[in-house]
Amino acid sequence: MSTAGEQDRLLRVPRRDLERARRDPETWPDLAFFAEHTDEGHVIDRNRAARFGVLWALQYDRRPQDLPLLRFLLQQQTTFYQEVVPWGLAPDLTLAGFLVAEHQQVEDLWLHWTAKNISFDTALGYHLYHLLTGGIAAAVEAVRASAHPDRDRILGDIASDRHTDAAVEEWLNEQRAQFPAAPADESLKAWAHHAARLGEREASRLFMTEWAASEPRTEDTLNTLQFHLAQLRYLTEAVAVQREVIAVSDASWPGARANNLLTLARLQRRADDASSAWKTLEEVQSVLPPDKQGLRAGLWRHFVKECFLLVPLTPDDCTARRRLTASHEHLQGIPRLWMDGVLDAAVAAAEQVGDPQTLHRYRALQQAAACEREQELSQATRRPASGPTTS
Repeated sequence: MSTAGEQDRLLRVPRRDLERARRDPETWPDLAFFAEHTDEGHVIDRNRAARFGVLWALQYDRRPQDLPLLRFLLQQQTTFYQEVVPWGLAPDLTLAGFLVAEHQQVEDLWLHWTAKNISFDTALGYHLYHLLTGGIAAAVEAVRASAHPDRDRILGDIASDRHTDAAVEEWLNEQRAQFPAAPADESLKAWAHHAARLGEREASRLFMTEWAASEPRTEDTLNTLQFHLAQLRYLTEAVAVQREVIAVSDASWPGARANNLLTLARLQRRADDASSAWKTLEEVQSVLPPDKQGLRAGLWRHFVKECFLLVPLTPDDCTARRRLTASHEHLQGIPRLWMDGVLDAAVAAAEQVGDPQTLHRYRALQQAAACEREQELSQATRRPASGPTTS
């Protein structure tokens, strides 16, 4: 199917759900955050895709009477982030915030403040101007008159000469451009991400592949395509794209080539091609800087972690033991082993091979690394530091 046909198909259900929500507020609980626990111990939101679909349909069909529904959706999206998303910020939250902010009602600043203060990432990425679209003077007056526990914090952020109503309006126009009112004005890359949020893997792959085909075949374009394909679990295709990344990337800096090769090895492992992944890691070793200290330590940790992760995937015991020995040799001299999960991978590898002596050694290293981590964190908390500024 063409991208245009897929776009029409994708919007049918969200538009139907939006009309249903408009007709009957009693159906709104079907869009509310609903926690479910997976067998792996993770928490997921059963209604996440349906809620985003309605938000997406609202982006293309904006009506004044939808404000109560938009407030409800922002509240539920905020709860989803509070319960499930410990870090990061994506358009599923910023779209909800923008659609509420566009109504420019002062009383909504409290909803925006809650969304902004979910995590470190939302504190930085969810713009303060969400709170000010009803007018700066009106917002300051509303906060001063409140008994909200964060009253002084909010006033400290919004009662500043550097904020003007003109700047807020300019920001609002930028958001309108980011979230266009017409489906035809969305980029294919945006369509790819929207389709993924709806659980439409094939459509998401189609949109992202078509987007990449229309762009220069640069490393940035290919990285975006590879990451998206891998997220959608099209791992064979992601491996092919990553090989292209390696072919076009600047090989003058060995660290960059090592990083790209590590990504390839990781994708090959996830695609259950352990033999190719190990060959790629041998190539990584040949370009890794010999110094394992400083900025290179992280690269070495990730390399050794990949080596250990391949041991349990090795089909014969003899080869698995050789790979465990090689991984152990690479581990020597790498600092801060409490980082990046390298020792967890080492323990799992030793358990799989059935080597009690090596397993005991790695568990002892885990204990020592945990103590080192606590010492470093304790020293860091004693150092004076300024917190991040809000935007």
